[in-house]
Amino acid sequence: MINNPDGVSSARDYPRHTIKAACDIFTAIQARMQTWHNLVQDPLLVCMHFSRATENDPCLILHCDYPIRNQLYSLGLSALGKDDQRVNKIRVPVLPEFKVVGSCKGLLYLCDSSAKDIVYVYNPFTRDYIELPKSTELLHQYPVYGFGFNQTTNKYKVIKAVYRTHLPGPRDRHSRILSLEAEVQILTLGSPAWRNLGRLPYHLIHQGSSQVLVCGRIHWHTWSGVRSSGPIISFDFEDEQFREVPKPDCGGLDHRPNIQLVDLGGCLSAAVYNNYSEFEIWIMKEYNVKESWIKEFNIGNHVPTSLEEVDWISVQPFKDSKLYGKSSFVRVLGLLKTGDEVLLEYRCRALVTCNKKDGTFKHLTIPGLPNWFEVVVHEGSLNWIDTLVNDT
Repeated sequence: MINNPDGVSSARDYPRHTIKAACDIFTAIQARMQTWHNLVQDPLLVCMHFSRATENDPCLILHCDYPIRNQLYSLGLSALGKDDQRVNKIRVPVLPEFKVVGSCKGLLYLCDSSAKDIVYVYNPFTRDYIELPKSTELLHQYPVYGFGFNQTTNKYKVIKAVYRTHLPGPRDRHSRILSLEAEVQILTLGSPAWRNLGRLPYHLIHQGSSQVLVCGRIHWHTWSGVRSSGPIISFDFEDEQFREVPKPDCGGLDHRPNIQLVDLGGCLSAAVYNNYSEFEIWIMKEYNVKESWIKEFNIGNHVPTSLEEVDWISVQPFKDSKLYGKSSFVRVLGLLKTGDEVLLEYRCRALVTCNKKDGTFKHLTIPGLPNWFEVVVHEGSLNWIDTLVNDT
């Protein structure tokens, strides 16, 4: 090598055979990266990846908003009890203030908290994301989103029910009432524009844990009026039709609007709340068959120790955050692979399992678990979003 008077080496300073060897190594690395890129996009590998994922305990995405806003972490429950179990921080793209509004086959859906009609699709595995095209002006309107996957065409779809708001009268100028009927639009991921599907004569319960994707259909619990529960409805992402699904006969359900739908072991399930934290879990063993609803869990009153020890004055900023305001005291997240334990989240603070055989609770203590979080059950994906867009 020839010494450069400025102390900086350039390519011409190295022997020709050294430069050629470096170029060969770089070319080999590029080829391996391209091979890996092609491999992880292979449809068969992606299908095998999801089939294995259903055999394990659920993977969780934790959305944290306090003390640092807009942080995401991942936690694989299959490592419970193992020495290598840990909470992993996810690198979040540079986005405005957001909330996680859904997860479907490896993709997270993030909504801009300051703008109702800005939604991002984000793959935490590949770290790429896209912004969905905007549709109609949402002034004085409230959208409820749903996310699904058409297994026949291997396409992701987003459905949106838009409700208009109006003032109840001159005496109360600040409160707004949502209409009981919505305009429905749908978008195939990668398409440039939304399609209109007409009117929906149901009022979907607010965005979040009231919807669940089972058997290729997304399900909502609906609301009929003041303290009145409506039917469970489904939307089929293949034929794009709404249908009513029979509810369980669990006594006075029509007058108990506090219901959470959840996927338990691939079955449509309903957590029916009796009071503050006591509830039943019903599971539809055979889809769309009313007689197949079976009560599997009786969850008693329980307050985790980590909640009892909280100094609520010191965490007032969290109580004012977007996560705490819309969370319930206890949420059902899913079944562990044993089938006997259900995973629960208590007030954005604690992860707890409940055993259906003896009704006992177990508080999960996991290194690195944030103090405050909202959980989204998630399947990791090997799909690249830009590939899905280009395929359309």
